[in-house]
Amino acid sequence: MAVAEVTKRKEAEQRRDHRVSVGRVAERFKLARRAAGLSLRQVAEKSGLAASTIHKLEAGRVVPSLAVCIRLADALGRRISHFVEEGESDRVDVRFLSRGAGRVAHARRSLLHFEYVAEPLMNPRMEAFVVTVAPRGKSGADVPIRYRGEEVVFGLDGCVRFWVRGESYLVGPGDTLHLKGIVPHTWENGGTKPARLLMVCAFAYERE
Repeated sequence: MAVAEVTKRKEAEQRRDHRVSVGRVAERFKLARRAAGLSLRQVAEKSGLAASTIHKLEAGRVVPSLAVCIRLADALGRRISHFVEEGESDRVDVRFLSRGAGRVAHARRSLLHFEYVAEPLMNPRMEAFVVTVAPRGKSGADVPIRYRGEEVVFGLDGCVRFWVRGESYLVGPGDTLHLKGIVPHTWENGGTKPARLLMVCAFAYERE
């Protein structure tokens, strides 16, 4: 077998395609909340979400939008991917990912598809992923994204429109949007073709 074919097969074996279940996400949120010693009301106050919304999420009765996941992760001092990954990360300080070897997370019935291009190091403070946004895909209409940190968005293919403080920014191939995560923002692919973005989120807290 050719070396190139062996390499491709190894990369395919390394690649893990996570079909995110509502039950798994719900259980992870519940455990993280209890580990933090917070009540539903306290998490609601820290995240700016309704306690009833968090209760439904923990009960597995709703599929949370990206914006809701980010707000809850921020309130609990966790990485976003903590709620969908299979296990705890190895405590390493250097990682290398060959092309196409990044983990993929895709929630059922979701129009968003994430490929992680930066696996967490010990005490991680950022995440980076390529997100593919199907037509009509969006961050969530229920609540804007808001968290402690910074975000850089770089357009790869197609266009995604961002709304930040009432201003509209159309991010296309080669465009960059850089903003503080604390500034409420939403985004949506209003086109007819899928769009791809490189997103880098740097958090203002360390994982415990």
